[in-house]
Amino acid sequence: MARPGSSKREAIVAAAKTLLWERGYEATSPRDVMALSGAGQGSLYHHFPGKREVAATALAEMAAEEIGVIDALFTPGTPPLDRVRAYLTRERQALRGCRLARLANEAAMEEPALREPVAAYLGHIETSLRASLAEAREAGQLAPGLAPAALAAALLAIVEGGYVLARVHWDEAAMRAAIDGGVQLLAAAMRPQA
Repeated sequence: MARPGSSKREAIVAAAKTLLWERGYEATSPRDVMALSGAGQGSLYHHFPGKREVAATALAEMAAEEIGVIDALFTPGTPPLDRVRAYLTRERQALRGCRLARLANEAAMEEPALREPVAAYLGHIETSLRASLAEAREAGQLAPGLAPAALAAALLAIVEGGYVLARVHWDEAAMRAAIDGGVQLLAAAMRPQA
């Protein structure tokens, strides 16, 4: 059952999630959040002490939502390299940037409350990649000598870097090229079948 006034709180958080993805933390003001959510100043400050707390709550929810998407891609029982390919090739809105990591270059990342949800999300992806790659190595599907942790970090960097390239060139093809490179890297890492 919803708490009294919780729908206004939810509207504030939903507005903050939208604005953080569209504009980032520094370009989003409490006034923007109030305008998009329809909340008044009294409502905003009744539920949150300030902008940082609204953003921290929004980022925590965004991280949980995106981690759910990642968990669906890395379903146990699916062959491990298929999971990795599914992550690499999933549908993305390249020009909008990564929903969470696009904040990485903002000074706001110095704040632990804002950095931690972003770090948790990226860490979850890297852990999921590393576990799948380790499983593939144990099954003899990766070339000898490849370290799952290093390959996982490289694949994550390719995806996040693809967002940067797409936004810098304002061209989704830049991200597609990066992802194609990641898929080729994964194929090159596979042990040749006899």
